[in-house]
Amino acid sequence: MSQLSSVEILGGGPAGLYTAILLRRAMPHLRLRVTEQNPKGATFGFGVVFSDQALDFLKADDPETHDLITPAMERWRNMTLNLPGGQAVLDGVGFSAIGRLELIEVLRKRAEALGVEIRFSHLIESLDEVQADLIIGADGLNSLVRRSNQADFAPTIEHFSNHFAWFGTERPFDTLTQTFVKMQRGAFNAHHYRYQPDRSTFIVECDDATFQAYGFAAMDEAESARACESIFADLLDGAPLITNKSTWRQFPRLWCENWVVGRHLLLGDAAHTAHFSIGSGTRLAMEDAIALVRALSSHDDVEQALAAYQAERQPIARKIVDAANTSATWYENFAAKMDLSPVDFGLDYLMRSGRVDTDRLRRMAPGFMARYDAEKGGGNIADPVGHDNAGAAEVGFRREDHPNCSSILWDNLFRNPDKLALIGPAGSLTYAELVTEAARWGNAFIAAGLKRGDRIPFFLDDTPVYPAAFFGAVRAGFVPVLLNTQTTADVLNFFLQDTGAKIALCEAALARRFEGEALHGTTLERVVIVNGAADGEGRIAAADFLAGQPDTLDCADTGPEDMAFWMYSSGSTGRPKGIVHLHHDMAYTQTSFGKHALKLAEDDICFSVPKIFFAYGFGNALTFPFSIGATTLLMPGQPRPDAVLDMIEKYRPTVLFGLPTLYTALARTENVGTRDLSSLRQSMSAAEILSQDIYDAWKSLTGHGPTEGLGSTELLHIYLSNSLSDHRIGSAGARVPGYEIRLETPDGRVPEPGEEGVMFVRGDSSAPSYWNRSDKTKETMRGDWIYTGDRFIEVDGYYYFQGRADELIKVSGQWVWPLEVERCLNEHPDVHECAVMAHQLEDRRMTLRAVIRLREGRAATDVQSDALRAYVKTRLQPYKYPRIVDYVADLPKTGTGKIDRQALAAMPVRQDAAIGL
Repeated sequence: MSQLSSVEILGGGPAGLYTAILLRRAMPHLRLRVTEQNPKGATFGFGVVFSDQALDFLKADDPETHDLITPAMERWRNMTLNLPGGQAVLDGVGFSAIGRLELIEVLRKRAEALGVEIRFSHLIESLDEVQADLIIGADGLNSLVRRSNQADFAPTIEHFSNHFAWFGTERPFDTLTQTFVKMQRGAFNAHHYRYQPDRSTFIVECDDATFQAYGFAAMDEAESARACESIFADLLDGAPLITNKSTWRQFPRLWCENWVVGRHLLLGDAAHTAHFSIGSGTRLAMEDAIALVRALSSHDDVEQALAAYQAERQPIARKIVDAANTSATWYENFAAKMDLSPVDFGLDYLMRSGRVDTDRLRRMAPGFMARYDAEKGGGNIADPVGHDNAGAAEVGFRREDHPNCSSILWDNLFRNPDKLALIGPAGSLTYAELVTEAARWGNAFIAAGLKRGDRIPFFLDDTPVYPAAFFGAVRAGFVPVLLNTQTTADVLNFFLQDTGAKIALCEAALARRFEGEALHGTTLERVVIVNGAADGEGRIAAADFLAGQPDTLDCADTGPEDMAFWMYSSGSTGRPKGIVHLHHDMAYTQTSFGKHALKLAEDDICFSVPKIFFAYGFGNALTFPFSIGATTLLMPGQPRPDAVLDMIEKYRPTVLFGLPTLYTALARTENVGTRDLSSLRQSMSAAEILSQDIYDAWKSLTGHGPTEGLGSTELLHIYLSNSLSDHRIGSAGARVPGYEIRLETPDGRVPEPGEEGVMFVRGDSSAPSYWNRSDKTKETMRGDWIYTGDRFIEVDGYYYFQGRADELIKVSGQWVWPLEVERCLNEHPDVHECAVMAHQLEDRRMTLRAVIRLREGRAATDVQSDALRAYVKTRLQPYKYPRIVDYVADLPKTGTGKIDRQALAAMPVRQDAAIGL
């Protein structure tokens, strides 16, 4: 590369030295210098860990370095988790470790042998002191290179809440081990592994409450070491802890939007950090260096090379950093998991990234999974709700009458075979025709070699194929898995692995989603393409898949408590969970909500704008109309307000199902008052609470307001509902017959009148478990009750939502519910919609951040932000105002139409966001 004659590298750790070695080998002509502010032989920390996979990558890219460092490494194949209730050994988890100083010495000697100039004990205070064609910042978290170009590198830095201190000890450990202990004032975890035959790294971690309770902030290194020696006395067996800058810290979560600014670039911890729970940041930095030198070697132009480095390396590093962040988040709550059995704890640990399913674990860790299956009975599904529960008795439900949920469709063959079951842009089918199509699908799945209970992911839009394939699959004994069609490639990959699917159904328009990353590591053999042509290996068109299949189908000998279908949670607050439903659950939602609250008639035409792939739309479009022989209007494509209004005018539905976001959009659509909505006799709403102005607006358009209710995927549909004749605005509704409701205060008692409590629900449509998520199952499925995590006040039998049990934050020393502030802002005439959430400031204080979509014509200015804060201050206590006001064109939504709060929390505060005092 003729344009590059000199390179300065700031930072003499593994990242800087390794970059210098690679550059010298690739470009011997370069004037190359490494500058390190610390003396030779000085280093922070003790050992550096490499996974077997990381070493394999290093060997492929740089066999010389691999061969230099591996003889000095300590190796082990298993990992051990020590818990108060026992031990879990995770086989097949291969790691190696080397002393950090030893690694630096190997790299230093090799660099000097290649002629690289290295100067130690040299502090550079300004980049003006450095003259070179290229300046590389390998100078870690406090990078001078990054700080000198802060605005252009655009770093985002936050901190995890746990505290940790890094020690060493002369006690060697057999494997990479984590030891979890409960003490009187809190819980601790020690990450420990040997990196020399007689020495180990020993990292102590605890949550903030424990850190404060022990007073570590007031201790010096020696005092902290003595306190930790006492906590882990049994484990250390008399060996002291060794300090080396072993101060307590909170792990920084750093990501730079840009890694290259002109002729300055970053790598390693200067550009990004990865939590130590997934290995060493050193490995990531060395891979950055490999990518950089590869880019420089393959481009003649320096700018093009640097652009290629960022474009090619950033996405790869982002995945690793995201996995590290997910792993670190798991550790934030380790204390709450310590009561799990060792095998449940071990499984939860192994699956913490969200990208590993049990089938993959059986290949990775066969010994551990054999123990898990032996202790857990092979993971059989059992319905925790007894046959004699009060809700079922109240509505006269007999579970044994519903051995297979396909009867909801098939019963129409005897009741009204020639009645239209489906209408819409994708075509119309009578009940007889739909049963015929369903039979062909069920027979095709059997012919494809599927076994009873095999899962079949559905990546489908709302067309007649959906109910036909669904009912055919369940009648044949298979398990449809209803997937959100807005799913990203990485989450789709998790779904496919989690289900262990061999066959999936996909819309032709979405077929490209089943490529590349989405398929990596899955067992998928065939994708059936519906509503279009199939191109590519492993794909077959639905017409070919169904060709020659019989149009009758015997019902499999399933039972009411057998697994029937899955849905996934929206993932708005974490990794999606596979929610298992049983064959009798659909019938129960009809017997309870359908008969007692919804009250459809056979001549109704039901139009559910929310899609079939989530529970609310599933019941609206399939369960309730098919249970009584009514008609369903299916709308494929995006439910834009104009398109929804067109459907109403053309197909004349009588019952509309929507969400508050839909009714808001429809009510504010231009010229909506000229639309013919006269066919609608009833409108239903769920998920979130409607504002008074939108309720009134819809009532003025149709003559009735939406009937609001609240349900969950875990219960399959709605368990609280207003009645058709009694709408109490702001209320989620009263108890739906068939469901039992109880509120519970944090101390476990029944609330006093007017006092709030967390809601528990029991009913015969309850999901028995989350697939492969024993920890989350234990949190939510508490015996035969579902813990909703929602706080309510009950007034005259109606329930008023107060917020989530886990979302209270303390601002200025006082508790605040973000939802209360969010509701207040949503009533401001300039606000279209908003979300309010907790935000941690750089000084660790908590405040409120409002992310707002303004109504059309309103400007996102400081004046507007001040007006919104003043509005909150005049209607709520003044300390509840949002200090940070951020504006967006649209709020991100989950597939269920809810605000995606996880996505919002991941969005950095815009540089120009208005911050009040």
